[in-house]
Amino acid sequence: MALMAAVAAHLLAEQIPGVSGLLLAILLGIGLRGLRWIPPTFEAGLRVASRTVLRLAIVLLGLQLVLGDMLALGWEVLVIVAGTVVVTFVGTVLGGRALGTPRGESTMLATGTAICGASAVAAAAAALDRGDGRDSRGRPVDAAAAIAVAVVTLCGTIAMLVLPLLVTMLGLDERSAGIWIGAGVHEVGQVVAAGGMVGATALAVAVVVKLARVVLLAPIMVGLGVVARRRDPGGSAAQREAGRRRSPLIPGFVLGFLGAAVLASVVGIPEGVMDPVRAVTTMLMTMAMVGIGSGVDLPDLLRRGGPALALGVFGTVLALGVSLIGVVVLL
Repeated sequence: MALMAAVAAHLLAEQIPGVSGLLLAILLGIGLRGLRWIPPTFEAGLRVASRTVLRLAIVLLGLQLVLGDMLALGWEVLVIVAGTVVVTFVGTVLGGRALGTPRGESTMLATGTAICGASAVAAAAAALDRGDGRDSRGRPVDAAAAIAVAVVTLCGTIAMLVLPLLVTMLGLDERSAGIWIGAGVHEVGQVVAAGGMVGATALAVAVVVKLARVVLLAPIMVGLGVVARRRDPGGSAAQREAGRRRSPLIPGFVLGFLGAAVLASVVGIPEGVMDPVRAVTTMLMTMAMVGIGSGVDLPDLLRRGGPALALGVFGTVLALGVSLIGVVVLL
């Protein structure tokens, strides 16, 4: 069911310019659950999609990272990227506290706005899951992830449409525009679209800058794992009752992600191979979004979505503002 819904989401996204297939996938999952169209025999498969398939997609995402290309950007750009990620993540988490947003939801939104949108939200959800589908405070992880994915995708889409116009108004050259777009827009696909609207140079620079942000997904996942252990040192009650071992400090999918990035950087993967890898990665991630969406209670989503949307807008403005300041000051 997850595969069929993912294919439908991509076909529909092709007919609606500017709309992410990932967003449509999670909406399809929510709709299928709300309409009670999910037979019991498909429940296990959807759970696999939201967890195992998701982790595989994140590992494959590492194959798109070539560390040499990122280092070639120069120290100024790397400072902009690192500064944007750190300030956006910390600022969004603190903003979530001020708005009273649940901690897990704030963390997912912070990760999504700071790193790479829906993919980062899903990775954060996997890192926060204590093994029984809930975070360290006992709240359902998938429900919070669905809200965060929807908000981050919406904010990223708006940024994708607005930044090319702002680039013209501010008089930025294509390289500076590409750096701003890559450092401030959430999804890789949104970065490609926004960079392409500005020009070929902006597009090429924006993609490399964006992938430099993606590299920082790994240390953030490790940090989340450390914090989760401190808050729940003995493991969840569900884990103890089932006799399960605690999940490792560094999740296996994060190690796989790093290993794939090293492989792509050292060995080099031909573009003819990377094209199908990108397609498979996108499809797996879309299937994961269907699985996450299918775990959502729609009335609860509507009731709780307001603070998350405000926090997502705040995090997006923070990312765009910090990256623009970096471009103006350092370049």
